[in-house]
Amino acid sequence: MGLVLCVLVLFVVPLWSRLMSPPSMADVRALAEQAPIVFRGRVAEVRAFGVKPHHTIALDSIAKIEVDRLYRGKAGSHASVYFAYGGLPTGINGHYCIDFQPDTYWLVFAVEKNGRLELFDDCEGALAISSRLGSNLKDASWLAQMEADFLAGLDDRDPAARIVSMQRLGGLKLASSRDALHRVIAEGDETQANWAVYAALRTGDISVLPRVKEMLSAGDLRSPEREIAFELQNISDRKAVPDLIAILESATGDLTPSRVLIALAEKIKDPRSVPTLAAHLSDSREGSQYLALEGLKSITHETACTLPDEPNAQSVERQTRRCKAWWEAKGKFQAWTQN
Repeated sequence: MGLVLCVLVLFVVPLWSRLMSPPSMADVRALAEQAPIVFRGRVAEVRAFGVKPHHTIALDSIAKIEVDRLYRGKAGSHASVYFAYGGLPTGINGHYCIDFQPDTYWLVFAVEKNGRLELFDDCEGALAISSRLGSNLKDASWLAQMEADFLAGLDDRDPAARIVSMQRLGGLKLASSRDALHRVIAEGDETQANWAVYAALRTGDISVLPRVKEMLSAGDLRSPEREIAFELQNISDRKAVPDLIAILESATGDLTPSRVLIALAEKIKDPRSVPTLAAHLSDSREGSQYLALEGLKSITHETACTLPDEPNAQSVERQTRRCKAWWEAKGKFQAWTQN
């Protein structure tokens, strides 16, 4: 599978770069579970004290942060975080991406090293957030408290901060966020509603898939359509199969079909998707042909659709022909659509 998927990346970057997902796609929950110290607050001051060794751009710096909520670990009311910023939106070769600026608010994932706080990851170790803070939930888990704080951000006066709050809620992946996100979908402007759709989808809410179909039928190059297309590959709910097939059939971009095929072929493996997978054996995109072949093997266990343990271009082409022949002779006459 890596043969095909390794070329499906978010951005065109030098091959030596560490490929990083944009902050809008950050897995907040996973980051918070991995980092030993997690807090949020306002940057009061940033001080640079030298160029990072072996680099001509990245500056070693200290961000002094006024902590307004501690989620995990230990941190005082004021925390000094050592970091380096590469001076570019994507950092340097996928490193040094965090640009702390005074009077901005951040969720920080930190670790203590040699008696000082450093970012848990130099590109994913901090995420921009709204200045709005929710109520202090006594005796609640850090996860519930973080959700309450992000929900408060939906009422921020700054539209950009409201969108960031939706992105963070999506990164928590909690079903309890759905009601608030659906209110944004119903009442917000188009941009906010579309980001709320993405956030809801990340919580596992497949009820937004009809809206997703409408959005992706116009393409998947912009945000949040691109992020939504990527998220489709994570769906594992069998109830989503009809909507996923509808999205696949109406998609006009190149990203969406591959992501839907991954969900159908690798995550869900529902017999109802077999006719759709068979149709994509003739897809003009080689990656889609491969995914369709893999899905048919997993669902039907048909020898004609099974690749050798170490496939190459020739074996993929050969088995695709054999699988097509099996489909035309036998496969299409079976009742795959009966659930």
